[in-house]
Amino acid sequence: MGKKYLKGFANFGFMPVTADTEESYIAGTRTRVPSARTCSPTDNRQEYSINADDGVWDSGSDWIDTTNEIAFAEVDLSTLAAMTGATVNEDGSVDEGSLDVAPTIVINYSALRADGGYRLFRYYSCKATDVKVSHTTKGESNDAQVYTVTFKCTPRKCDNKIRSTVDIAKGEALSWLDTIEAYPAASAEPAASAEPAENGGN
Repeated sequence: MGKKYLKGFANFGFMPVTADTEESYIAGTRTRVPSARTCSPTDNRQEYSINADDGVWDSGSDWIDTTNEIAFAEVDLSTLAAMTGATVNEDGSVDEGSLDVAPTIVINYSALRADGGYRLFRYYSCKATDVKVSHTTKGESNDAQVYTVTFKCTPRKCDNKIRSTVDIAKGEALSWLDTIEAYPAASAEPAASAEPAENGGN
């Protein structure tokens, strides 16, 4: 059996979240951003300790959220605005300001495994919290001037899920990245309507 350590990163994309409540979760159509080049997630956990009977009765940590930094070799202004909540004007220019509200989105991507398969990652409820890009003259560096977008990924409200992960074999389609089942899941078939009772002649 081939080794399954991770050795790549690709297929970054995002979806708008159109409903995120305790009763409903719906995500829209996925936009792929093929220029993503690095991904740095950090799970933020809060430790706790409960004392009792002159000692530590219990201890552990609660997963609060995840900070995920995605670096892009290049990104269209309209795509950047869709992730950050900036305003796109009719002439294609983008206005950014202190009153911008980042939309809630799904972010997902793949990590190539050494055996040729993929490990796929999905974060259900994310908001862009920071955008950075540094400029240097061409003579200083021939590398791309990278945009780094920081996302705060929090639990979705219907079930507190933050992240889902799945492994797929070499050659399998990456379709898991394209859609997310709505919550609650739609019934496979509509409920049968009750037939009217026949008149028994009474």
